[in-house]
Amino acid sequence: MSIIARLLRFLERRAGETIKLADLFKHLQGDDARPRSHKSGGKGKLQRKDRDADSRRWQRADLEAALAALVELGVVHLSGSGVVARKPFLFRGKISLSPRGMAFVALRGASPTAREVFVAPQDQRGALPGDDVLLRLTDRSRDRFEGVVSEVLQRARQLYRLRLEGPPRNGLAPGVVLDAPGKIAACADVRRLPADTLARLKTDQVVIVKLSGRQVRYQGAHFQEAIFQRFENANDMDADYARILMKYDIDPVYPDEIELPGELDQPTPDRVHDWKKRADLRQLYTITIDGADSKDFDDALSLQRNRSGLWKLFVHIADVSHYVKKGGALDREAARRATSCYLANRVAPMLPPVLSENLCSLVAGKDRLAFTAEMHIDPGTGAIRKAEFYKSVIHVNRRLTYDIAETEIDQEARGEMPRGKRGDSDLASDGSAPGEPSTLTQLWNLALLQRRQRMAAGRIDLDVPESKVRIGADDRIEAIDQRARLKSSMLIEECMLSANIAVAEALRRKKSPTLFRVHEPMDEAKVLNLNAFFESYNVPFTIKDSSSKRIQKAIEAVRKHLGGEKLERVFHMTLLRSFMQASYRPQALGHWGLGFRDYCHFTSPIRRYPDLVVHRSLEALLARKKPAYLPEEVEELGYHCSEQERNAMDAERDLFKLKVMRYLEQRDLRSFRGVITGFKPDRVFLEISDAPAEAVVEAQHLTNERELPLPDRFSVYVKRLGRPALLGEEWDLALERLDFEEMRIYCRPLLASAKGK
Repeated sequence: MSIIARLLRFLERRAGETIKLADLFKHLQGDDARPRSHKSGGKGKLQRKDRDADSRRWQRADLEAALAALVELGVVHLSGSGVVARKPFLFRGKISLSPRGMAFVALRGASPTAREVFVAPQDQRGALPGDDVLLRLTDRSRDRFEGVVSEVLQRARQLYRLRLEGPPRNGLAPGVVLDAPGKIAACADVRRLPADTLARLKTDQVVIVKLSGRQVRYQGAHFQEAIFQRFENANDMDADYARILMKYDIDPVYPDEIELPGELDQPTPDRVHDWKKRADLRQLYTITIDGADSKDFDDALSLQRNRSGLWKLFVHIADVSHYVKKGGALDREAARRATSCYLANRVAPMLPPVLSENLCSLVAGKDRLAFTAEMHIDPGTGAIRKAEFYKSVIHVNRRLTYDIAETEIDQEARGEMPRGKRGDSDLASDGSAPGEPSTLTQLWNLALLQRRQRMAAGRIDLDVPESKVRIGADDRIEAIDQRARLKSSMLIEECMLSANIAVAEALRRKKSPTLFRVHEPMDEAKVLNLNAFFESYNVPFTIKDSSSKRIQKAIEAVRKHLGGEKLERVFHMTLLRSFMQASYRPQALGHWGLGFRDYCHFTSPIRRYPDLVVHRSLEALLARKKPAYLPEEVEELGYHCSEQERNAMDAERDLFKLKVMRYLEQRDLRSFRGVITGFKPDRVFLEISDAPAEAVVEAQHLTNERELPLPDRFSVYVKRLGRPALLGEEWDLALERLDFEEMRIYCRPLLASAKGK
């Protein structure tokens, strides 16, 4: 047994205790750990003594390195001159499969820089990619810990697509699992199918199966056991949508067994038990600004001036916690989903539509229950001087789309009168005094002031255009729209940021257990990579540290550099790949990218469960009741909600890819302009300029050798060009094939027209 394996077993036996490092090293480097020696002369004894000393030094170095790695994994923590191992010494994590079929587990609570734990095939115990597992650490090899799956806690998904590779034999139909990492070979058990159904099973046909996690033998090889469920329905209204729902285990329909709240009528004093305790803000002029196709309205805005001249910004948020009680069946289902998933023109909601689209939604012309953040803001600096939070009743006077709000802001800037400014049209007056700008313009002026101040404080804002697929009633793609951010969108963003930071500060100061939105600083190794970028592209700038202010200055340096527009695009991609992923944590660790000391999500409880957690925590704090959550509850919710958020983002991204590919197919688009965004030894990746999609050029089009040489991080040597090609270089491309299974657009380059450096 290796010394690291003995270390792990020792920590397992002493889990929860504080072990002095000196005692730990002494125990593991005791007589039983040293190689035994035979009797010999005095010179031999000295040599053996030197060898033993060297051996002990090597052992201690290995142990110290292993302990440091265990700290990174979150398995142990240092306490003074000792070490404490987590108890029990079993660790939860997500299992993943590499393209080569190797299994790895990312442990919960591990540092973002920690290496995943390797699990050998015989130690996976039926775990499938994405499953939540309990892991036991066994050893360490090549700077990576190894482990054994102790238990599969939760399956990642229920159903899989299986492409058959041959007809059934002896009740088994072999195939390959689609929409899963690596190449998973499986055999569908079809013994229970009637003969007429068996006759329909053909090579290359796709069927829907469940994977049991068990192995079966078929023609002398091992396969995953698959249970046949049904044929894939090619006539589905939207096959791409159905496929993504299955891949990410998303259910768009709320379960029938979930009982909905009894108060499904509009809120009135006799139906709402705490009506009299709420602030009645129905006379306050209130607006919403959302997308034209939005169905759920989380937030609304009001604005006034107080006697001292400070702005009073009211951010009203749907009071979901009034209808969804903690611990009930509805709450458990909402927590399980954790987020709404927006898939092209459809949504898989976190809450049932009767709440998300009606009773909780802050629709215009209806009385609604809200949780209001009232902030007093300095008109000179945009700083929040005071913040109050309370339950309220509001009445939205006007529902604006982003486009309508943008038009009206621009109209007033040009000296034109927006509709409803004075109440002399079919719209109600916005409540602004004679001679004052409209409420909408005042909100924009406030947002603009705060945005400038926050950017000056170090906020990183890449201002990347948004892409959206427009789908018609027949599920055909009508267009792919790319639009820059509107002023109306930035207005909403800044107001929501104000509410989020004010609530986060209040909860942190009172040490209330809740979920904070955390974005950790960039890893210092990534800073070196960015400096290498500047050197390669001759940008006269050096990032000295990973502070958000310094990164913002780097963005400005690239923008001002010669040819900055094209270079800026490449730098943004490089920068985004360097960022840590934001997550939900019980600790208020700040948001690096936004530059905020305090930050949480308060403003979208209809579509995000962490916001509902924050509402409950804030409500308990204001009522001076015991905290709504225990620390261990919010820690577990943080892991779960972060995982579900990533799952939803991946689902949205995959469906977007498929829809863009369908659009190219429908329009028979076969030639493109592409910008190089990355490389591997076997391929080059390019962003298509004509559509928001990525193209792949395989190495066979660029060289007659096995692989492409990669001289550095930012270039690839293309033999057929006789020179390196850099990130950001443009090529003309011809479509080779659309691979809908891989979700990839394969192209061949027209190298004769490729631009130089």
